[in-house]
Amino acid sequence: MGQAGLNMSRRIRRTPFTDRVEAHGVRGFSVVNHMLLPKAFEADVEDDYLHLRQHVQIWDVSVQRQVQIIGPDAARLVQIMTPRDLRGAETGQCLYVPLIDQNAGMLNDPVLLKLAEDRFWLSIADSDILLWARGLAIGMGLDVVVDEPDVSPLAIQGPKAQALMTQLFGDGIAALGHFRFGIFDVLGTRQLIARSGYSKQGGYEIYLQDSA
Repeated sequence: MGQAGLNMSRRIRRTPFTDRVEAHGVRGFSVVNHMLLPKAFEADVEDDYLHLRQHVQIWDVSVQRQVQIIGPDAARLVQIMTPRDLRGAETGQCLYVPLIDQNAGMLNDPVLLKLAEDRFWLSIADSDILLWARGLAIGMGLDVVVDEPDVSPLAIQGPKAQALMTQLFGDGIAALGHFRFGIFDVLGTRQLIARSGYSKQGGYEIYLQDSA
């Protein structure tokens, strides 16, 4: 197992893709949001980087857990958590939203996905934002449910990402605007795909649901 240096326990979760990642020679993991994050495949990290700059890579980013906020007060709670003005946010839009505490200290910098007027996902970096959001909701008596849905993102990144995604999902994927998402057929299931990600060269994130 490629988890050298990690003492595995029930406090560290594997992802739906960990077995495949190991089979393809991952060279190590780190831990983000209590879950395994693959680090690199090539012996030289620079080779990995140059491959990303020139081609396309598929990354297991299941560690980007989704905090789902749903209910009549969902928009209010999300706005309380961030200084960014969300009044103009549209359904189908992704937004970068810094989350701050009561002293304006940074807690997390997730991407917000607006699924409906009363339903949002926060695609988080490394911190227990679920507990913070739930605490705010309870303390303020808001009519919302805050939970973690079974969603495991895959990132398709690099300059050839669009060509690969078009081959897989058809020309409709190319019409998806930057920081927008849509629902597409993935092997007979309906899955959320966003045009977003780490790499400057462009990319997509597939939010596979229910361990699809």
